[in-house]
Amino acid sequence: EPPSDVDLATLLADLVGDVGADRATLAPSPPLPVTIRPKALNRALRNLLDNAVRYGGAAQVALAQEPGTAVITIADKGPGLPDDQLEAVFEPFVRFEGSRSRDTGGVGLGLAIARTIIQAHGGTVMLRNLAKGGLEAVVRLPIGEA
Repeated sequence: EPPSDVDLATLLADLVGDVGADRATLAPSPPLPVTIRPKALNRALRNLLDNAVRYGGAAQVALAQEPGTAVITIADKGPGLPDDQLEAVFEPFVRFEGSRSRDTGGVGLGLAIARTIIQAHGGTVMLRNLAKGGLEAVVRLPIGEA
Protein backbone atom coordinates (compact mmCIF):
# COMPACT_ATOMS: atom_id res chain seq x y z
CA GLU A 1 0.00 0.00 0.00
CA PRO A 2 1.48 3.36 -0.94
CA PRO A 3 1.72 6.06 1.73
CA SER A 4 -0.81 8.85 1.55
CA ASP A 5 -1.66 12.00 3.47
CA VAL A 6 -4.36 11.35 6.06
CA ASP A 7 -5.86 13.23 9.00
CA LEU A 8 -5.09 10.93 11.91
CA ALA A 9 -7.92 12.45 13.98
CA THR A 10 -10.43 11.52 11.27
CA LEU A 11 -8.99 8.00 10.90
CA LEU A 12 -9.40 7.47 14.65
CA ALA A 13 -12.92 8.94 14.65
CA ASP A 14 -13.94 6.56 11.87
CA LEU A 15 -12.39 3.60 13.68
CA VAL A 16 -14.10 4.45 16.98
CA GLY A 17 -17.37 5.01 15.11
CA ASP A 18 -17.10 1.54 13.57
CA VAL A 19 -16.67 -0.01 17.01
CA GLY A 20 -19.66 1.90 18.40
CA ALA A 21 -20.18 4.66 20.94
CA ASP A 22 -21.26 2.13 23.58
CA ARG A 23 -17.88 0.40 23.37
CA ALA A 24 -15.36 3.11 22.45
CA THR A 25 -14.98 6.86 22.85
CA LEU A 26 -12.57 9.34 21.33
CA ALA A 27 -11.35 12.42 23.17
CA PRO A 28 -11.69 15.57 21.07
CA SER A 29 -8.52 16.51 19.20
CA PRO A 30 -7.59 18.89 16.41
CA PRO A 31 -6.75 17.58 12.94
CA LEU A 32 -3.32 15.98 12.69
CA PRO A 33 -2.12 15.41 9.12
CA VAL A 34 0.28 12.48 8.70
CA THR A 35 1.72 10.47 5.84
CA ILE A 36 0.90 6.80 6.46
CA ARG A 37 -0.29 3.63 4.81
CA PRO A 38 -3.89 4.09 5.97
CA LYS A 39 -5.26 0.56 5.53
CA ALA A 40 -2.29 -0.96 7.32
CA LEU A 41 -2.33 1.50 10.21
CA ASN A 42 -6.10 1.16 10.50
CA ARG A 43 -5.63 -2.61 10.92
CA ALA A 44 -2.98 -2.12 13.62
CA LEU A 45 -5.10 0.35 15.57
CA ARG A 46 -8.20 -1.81 15.13
CA ASN A 47 -6.35 -4.76 16.67
CA LEU A 48 -5.43 -2.64 19.70
CA LEU A 49 -8.94 -1.22 19.99
CA ASP A 50 -10.59 -4.64 19.65
CA ASN A 51 -8.36 -6.00 22.43
CA ALA A 52 -9.29 -3.10 24.70
CA VAL A 53 -12.98 -3.74 24.11
CA ARG A 54 -12.68 -7.53 24.38
CA TYR A 55 -10.68 -7.61 27.61
CA GLY A 56 -11.61 -4.27 29.18
CA GLY A 57 -15.26 -3.90 28.20
CA ALA A 58 -14.79 -0.49 26.57
CA ALA A 59 -12.00 1.70 25.24
CA GLN A 60 -11.06 5.34 25.59
CA VAL A 61 -8.99 6.62 22.67
CA ALA A 62 -7.00 9.85 22.62
CA LEU A 63 -4.70 11.57 20.15
CA ALA A 64 -2.01 14.02 21.17
CA GLN A 65 0.92 15.64 19.45
CA GLU A 66 4.45 15.96 20.77
CA PRO A 67 7.28 17.53 18.75
CA GLY A 68 7.60 15.40 15.60
CA THR A 69 5.38 12.66 17.01
CA ALA A 70 1.72 11.67 17.07
CA VAL A 71 0.76 9.84 20.27
CA ILE A 72 -2.31 7.61 20.29
CA THR A 73 -3.50 6.05 23.53
CA ILE A 74 -6.09 3.31 23.81
CA ALA A 75 -7.07 2.60 27.41
CA ASP A 76 -9.49 0.14 28.96
CA LYS A 77 -10.77 -0.61 32.44
CA GLY A 78 -10.05 -4.32 32.41
CA PRO A 79 -7.82 -6.33 34.71
CA GLY A 80 -4.57 -5.33 32.97
CA LEU A 81 -1.70 -7.78 32.58
CA PRO A 82 1.03 -9.04 34.86
CA ASP A 83 4.08 -6.82 34.35
CA ASP A 84 6.12 -9.74 33.00
CA GLN A 85 3.55 -10.23 30.21
CA LEU A 86 3.41 -6.64 28.92
CA GLU A 87 6.10 -7.30 26.32
CA ALA A 88 5.56 -11.04 25.80
CA VAL A 89 2.02 -10.61 24.44
CA PHE A 90 3.49 -8.94 21.32
CA GLU A 91 5.12 -12.23 20.29
CA PRO A 92 3.23 -14.26 17.65
CA PHE A 93 0.89 -16.91 19.07
CA VAL A 94 1.39 -15.75 22.65
CA ARG A 95 -1.89 -15.30 24.48
CA PHE A 96 -2.30 -14.44 28.10
CA GLU A 97 -5.99 -15.38 28.02
CA GLY A 98 -5.97 -19.16 28.52
CA SER A 99 -8.97 -20.45 26.59
CA ARG A 100 -8.62 -21.79 23.09
CA SER A 101 -11.82 -20.22 21.86
CA ARG A 102 -11.49 -17.59 19.12
CA ASP A 103 -14.54 -15.91 20.71
CA THR A 104 -12.55 -15.11 23.83
CA GLY A 105 -8.92 -15.20 22.84
CA GLY A 106 -8.11 -15.38 19.15
CA VAL A 107 -4.90 -17.08 18.09
CA GLY A 108 -2.38 -14.59 19.43
CA LEU A 109 -1.47 -12.68 16.27
CA GLY A 110 -3.29 -9.36 16.70
CA LEU A 111 -0.69 -7.61 18.83
CA ALA A 112 2.20 -9.02 16.80
CA ILE A 113 0.58 -7.71 13.61
CA ALA A 114 -0.12 -4.34 15.22
CA ARG A 115 3.49 -3.94 16.37
CA THR A 116 4.88 -4.96 12.97
CA ILE A 117 2.71 -2.42 11.15
CA ILE A 118 3.47 0.36 13.62
CA GLN A 119 7.21 -0.34 13.45
CA ALA A 120 7.01 -0.32 9.63
CA HIS A 121 5.71 3.25 10.01
CA GLY A 122 8.78 4.12 12.11
CA GLY A 123 6.74 4.04 15.30
CA THR A 124 6.53 2.17 18.57
CA VAL A 125 3.79 0.56 20.62
CA MET A 126 3.90 -0.41 24.25
CA LEU A 127 1.44 -1.58 26.87
CA ARG A 128 1.30 -0.34 30.44
CA ASN A 129 -0.92 -1.00 33.40
CA LEU A 130 -2.76 2.07 34.66
CA ALA A 131 -2.58 3.01 38.34
CA LYS A 132 -6.38 3.33 38.49
CA GLY A 133 -6.80 -0.10 36.86
CA GLY A 134 -6.92 -1.16 33.26
CA LEU A 135 -4.40 -1.37 30.48
CA GLU A 136 -3.23 1.29 28.06
CA ALA A 137 -1.63 0.88 24.65
CA VAL A 138 0.58 3.82 23.69
CA VAL A 139 1.41 4.25 20.00
CA ARG A 140 4.02 6.80 18.94
CA LEU A 141 4.28 7.62 15.24
CA PRO A 142 6.67 10.03 13.59
CA ILE A 143 4.89 12.79 11.73
CA GLY A 144 6.07 12.76 8.12
CA GLU A 145 6.95 10.16 5.53
CA ALA A 146 6.01 6.55 6.25
